[in-house]
Amino acid sequence: MGKIRTVMMSNWTQIGNFLKILFTLIVFSGVGWALYKSWDKIQGIHWEPNYRLLILSGICYATAYLPAALFWRYAMQTLGQQPGVYESFRAYYIGHLGKYIPGKGFVLVIRSGLLNHERTKIPAAAASVFLETMTMMAVGAFVTVAIVMFWFRQEGHRIEHESGLMLLAVGVLCGTMLPILPPVFHFVAKKCRIELEGLRFRTLAVGWLLNIPVWIMLGTSLWLIMQGIGIQSQAVLHDIMFCTLTVSTAMVFGFATPIPGGLGARELVAIHLLVPFFLAHPDMLGDNTAEAMAIVIVAVQRIISIFSELTISAILMCKRGSCSDG
Repeated sequence: MGKIRTVMMSNWTQIGNFLKILFTLIVFSGVGWALYKSWDKIQGIHWEPNYRLLILSGICYATAYLPAALFWRYAMQTLGQQPGVYESFRAYYIGHLGKYIPGKGFVLVIRSGLLNHERTKIPAAAASVFLETMTMMAVGAFVTVAIVMFWFRQEGHRIEHESGLMLLAVGVLCGTMLPILPPVFHFVAKKCRIELEGLRFRTLAVGWLLNIPVWIMLGTSLWLIMQGIGIQSQAVLHDIMFCTLTVSTAMVFGFATPIPGGLGARELVAIHLLVPFFLAHPDMLGDNTAEAMAIVIVAVQRIISIFSELTISAILMCKRGSCSDG
């Protein structure tokens, strides 16, 4: 009997290892396809990159998610879990690669699978992933609305198809906030027979405070890309606000689609916003057209984001052996 059990355990281990390898191949296939499509867009367009600024953009992009990772750990603690600091940040960043796989659930699978299940139960980890993601998208939608209404309108600027953009942002804001409101969240958890307590409106307030700088830094990362391909900014704060608007709108729209990583959808929205911006500032373009520069920007942004995610994931894949995880 013991021998049969040993053989069965060995078989299950082999199956588990095979699934891990298969899952890894799927992830990197999705990442490779995204890189290929982004690189293909900028072939034949003349531009002179400043690699220092582009590297700085990648660092800014990776750093931008630190507050969001911090909120995810806080959310797990709020739900009664005790994840370690290192394992939380490790799972959060590596989990980003899951968005390049068809289906919206693979980020959840990766993050939950990388946590220590003695301290963090899978249902609670999955619920916290849902909570963090919805909060980030809700804040992104709010940032879109706030920048349009309280920044560009005050300056007398109009955004192309502003009413449609605002309608989309408000729709996503409502759609992402409703399921994570504490009464709704706890009601659904009970219906699913998941024991989760502790979520309060204060938790959501902390999430909002931590996610606002996430979007501003992502916008700054895009602004650095513009500088890195030779576009000189004339009004730095104005241009960073516009880049933040572009990033938040594109990512929120991409999230609302079933496309892996929002590939194509984000770029389409970003180009739609960038082209009128450059047409209004033709001195930024040099010898290039507004369409060409917009395509270069969104393609380089996608490439930099993927390389940033791959780099930090590769670093965090190496488990910390000598230090204790708190």
